[in-house]
Amino acid sequence: MSSVANASSSRPKVVILGGGFAGLNTAHALRDVDVDIWIVDRNNHHTFQPLLYQVGTASLSAEEVGAALRPIFRSQRNVNVHVGEVVDVDWDDRKVVFSDEFRLSFDYLVVAAGATANFFGIPGLEESSWPLYTLGDAVRLRRHLLAELEASVLDHDHEGEHSSTVVVVGGGPTGVETAGALASMASNLLGEDAKDMHVVLVEASPRLLANFSERSSERALKDLRRRGVDVRLEAIVASADAESVTLKDGTRIESRTIIWAAGVKASPIGGQIGLETGRGGAVVVGRDLQVDGRPGVFACGDVAFIKDNPVPQLAPAAIQGGTHVGKQIARLIEGKKTVPFKYRDKGIMAVLGRGNAVVELPIGPNFGGPIAWVLWLAVHIAYLIGFRNRLKVLVDWGWNYLMARRSGAILVDDEPRERVPA
Repeated sequence: MSSVANASSSRPKVVILGGGFAGLNTAHALRDVDVDIWIVDRNNHHTFQPLLYQVGTASLSAEEVGAALRPIFRSQRNVNVHVGEVVDVDWDDRKVVFSDEFRLSFDYLVVAAGATANFFGIPGLEESSWPLYTLGDAVRLRRHLLAELEASVLDHDHEGEHSSTVVVVGGGPTGVETAGALASMASNLLGEDAKDMHVVLVEASPRLLANFSERSSERALKDLRRRGVDVRLEAIVASADAESVTLKDGTRIESRTIIWAAGVKASPIGGQIGLETGRGGAVVVGRDLQVDGRPGVFACGDVAFIKDNPVPQLAPAAIQGGTHVGKQIARLIEGKKTVPFKYRDKGIMAVLGRGNAVVELPIGPNFGGPIAWVLWLAVHIAYLIGFRNRLKVLVDWGWNYLMARRSGAILVDDEPRERVPA
């Protein structure tokens, strides 16, 4: 028998599908509005995705880039959190349907479910690679890499030779940052006991950081090669399996670790609940981020696609989009018309390694080096403060990262344990 959650008051109910940047900022924008807000997510936490690669490479712990949803809104009285998997929407009754048959009524619905990995149909890649788009992905990758490093120490002790090859696919910011962190991961964690991993970065285009200037791309290429990363440009992945990745030119790279950082697509939730989808499966919205023909239904962040004015799939865009949607709901409640969304480009940046980064701002020259790295650090700490509100954790993290101290080298066995009958 299904259950239904209805508003206990006459206040409008806003249901937000997704606890990412877009969803959280939608809720924050409605802080002072007389509404009941329900944030729905299959996980009970928010993830700061730009730093997932640092969890995967054991620079940070999962708790430092993730935050439980309920404590985030402890001081916002009009927010409720429901952990569950959405399977459908009953548009006639305006209810969200969950896999356990729980039904949640709404007056306004916000689709903010983010993105997922896009493997482009490459044979074997989804089954054999390690994506980096969720906190679970990062934790699983870290456990795998630590196990590989421990195996390299054992092989080195007994055989004298061992080379653990890691292939990173994708030369965008995530791929570049991951490759740079991997280049020194072994020596930072195990010291002289292990050789550094052989890191191969595969990029299909002629240069790294394709959305950056050529100057930044060249800086990234030189820095990674100086750190020992084997960068291969104009190299297209044709297939993969558990032991290797094969390129279109026939080159086979033996590796038990293929990290996928080459593309994302919108969460499939939009099509699943019957909304019109466009590029990459994203929900098609108008300029105000409202779905045409669905009054009071919005989409924002990576899962939204504005037909005549697409915005990049970046955290600042999701934050701005979520804030805009919250304000439009408030306007509708007040009987006002919605206004178009205007994305404000705040620039792009990528860290190349400790003490080095590239930064490109909308106004002013592009630059790199230690100053760019400090700016990158400051921006990420500022964003973390926004959702964690734990200054002590941020100060500790900044200090540890600055001093290149690694504390994530603990390898925990995650095998399920049988319960002993009483």
